Amino acid sequence: MSEEIRTEEEQVEAIKNWWNENGKSLIVTVVVVLGGYFGWNGYQEQQRTQGEAASSVYQQLVNKATKPVTEQTEDDKLELETVAAQLKEEFPGSLYAKFGGLYLAKFAIEANDFEGAAAELQSLVDAGDKGPITYLAQVRLARVFIQLEKLDEALALVKTTPEASFTTQYEETKGDVLFAKGELTAALTAYQAARASATALGINTQVLQRKIDDLAGAKLANTDA
Repeated sequence: MSEEIRTEEEQVEAIKNWWNENGKSLIVTVVVVLGGYFGWNGYQEQQRTQGEAASSVYQQLVNKATKPVTEQTEDDKLELETVAAQLKEEFPGSLYAKFGGLYLAKFAIEANDFEGAAAELQSLVDAGDKGPITYLAQVRLARVFIQLEKLDEALALVKTTPEASFTTQYEETKGDVLFAKGELTAALTAYQAARASATALGINTQVLQRKIDDLAGAKLANTDA
């Protein structure tokens, strides 16, 4: 799953792009709706207190997760899972809880527990929320489904790109699914679309280019045969 880990930087960039496009309007909507019920000042104080607590726990998780996987002991891994689970349990419905779910799925993938990872990611997808966390969960779930050989389910998750800033991840994953299904021409088209998007965003395209080159070579070999 090393190529999946590689996409972390791309996904961070996608979240930044989404926030630049949607963040301000989202905040305004929340202020207007909640203000009508019990006042913005009270809500702001409640959110600040809860946010600080959740942020503190999340920072613990981030700090511990920066240690390379190869250097993590079993105690380290257990502690990481405990902190991620704490975010989900103590701050349900929050953005931090969703990040906790993403981390738990990541840890499961690293342990080759693809069924466990699928369960975590599916819960995020099933929540039905629109936004970067759900979009990331869909991509990661599709990749897990590839490992579980659930190719039709994987393709359904990435068949349509929800927002332009996620084109690279969705098209590359779509290409991986189509390649696994043996649909080489369609896979090549998806990889090329992913490369074009990555180039426009300034994302490194070496891995994508290698996939395109390998696929072109495979198609040529099949033609010669």
